Amino acid sequence: MKVGFIGAGGIAGRHLRSLAPEPDIEIVGHADQSLERAEAAAERWGGRAYGSQAELLEREAPDAVWVCVPPAFHGDIERDLIERGQPFFVEKPLANDRETPERIADAIARAGLVVGVGYQFRAMDNMPELRESLAANPARLASGVWLGSTPDTPWWQRQEISGGQIVEQATHLFDVSRFLLGDATVLSAVATRPPRPAYPDMDVASVNAALLRYDGGLPGTFAVTCLLEHTVTVHLDLVCDGMLITFTGERVAYDDGKERREVPVGNDPFLTEDRAFLAAVQAKDPSLVVCDYAEALATHRLCCDVRDAAEGEA
Repeated sequence: MKVGFIGAGGIAGRHLRSLAPEPDIEIVGHADQSLERAEAAAERWGGRAYGSQAELLEREAPDAVWVCVPPAFHGDIERDLIERGQPFFVEKPLANDRETPERIADAIARAGLVVGVGYQFRAMDNMPELRESLAANPARLASGVWLGSTPDTPWWQRQEISGGQIVEQATHLFDVSRFLLGDATVLSAVATRPPRPAYPDMDVASVNAALLRYDGGLPGTFAVTCLLEHTVTVHLDLVCDGMLITFTGERVAYDDGKERREVPVGNDPFLTEDRAFLAAVQAKDPSLVVCDYAEALATHRLCCDVRDAAEGEA
């Protein structure tokens, strides 16, 4: 299959690292506003460089494309792809705002197009066992934590481009909580912006906390910050009857007070979600993707609810 990339930044490189060794994949092109960046991607991964997605699509006619652009750049890209009937895989978040992905979701549904979204935690191979465990012994309390650093990327630090840390980064944590526990309502949230002389142009909140209620009444708390010098921990604790389950991007741990059993991730979740998307394209079956646009939109709505509730208190 011929694949192309719109956006030539770090997350595109992460997908390309997984896809490049695949024997049935031909990487045909990279489109980016920076032609120099597209050329660097083409030199490393193969294919040709383009300064616009229109050139890429018209000259290469890919079977599938990956959309890996900053949050504020979504909208026109997806609308063009939908009008062309072009299957695409889009990296999270869906946008920096609420309205853009709502319009895109409606257009995708009308077109019946195959679209995948990059929530790779869902593709971890230890996830089925975790879901089976929760089905037998449901969670009674959830507590999510994202304690990390501030990315050096200037656009990430600007609210009008990134949407903030909840929407752009911690969305992975909220998504996996939805995947495991169901939909949630935001009860309260707070955000603060302590002085940060090292980031004079930054206006996103660097401290966030939220209280949620999931379907069935399960309470959930989240603490998110980018104040640290490195990522210390990203995890979701699930308290069940007599069992603490801790989910991270590397493993799931089960602790019953007598024994702690760890189940590490044994697959490359990026490759798993990419393969599932390509299989869906070949079969023309949107249901085969790991995360579809409608599911991703539900997570995006929740993250926007958390952000906006916190902004109301800031």
